[in-house]
Amino acid sequence: MHFFKYKGSELYAEGVPLRVLAARYGTPLFVYSHATLMRHVGSYQSAFGNFPHMLCFAVKACSNL
Repeated sequence: MHFFKYKGSELYAEGVPLRVLAARYGTPLFVYSHATLMRHVGSYQSAFGNFPHMLCFAVKACSNL
């Protein structure tokens, strides 16, 4: 499950119409879902269980920065 959904023909991110974000911030615009990212982090965390681990993210892995 992710938090980008269509309502009719309009795309929403976590209940916010993307057209509103585009009007406010301009385009091109990269929109991420906090809820989706946190769900994915939770999946990784639970997969490791009690095994000692550290989750890291390389900024260079995201070329749109």
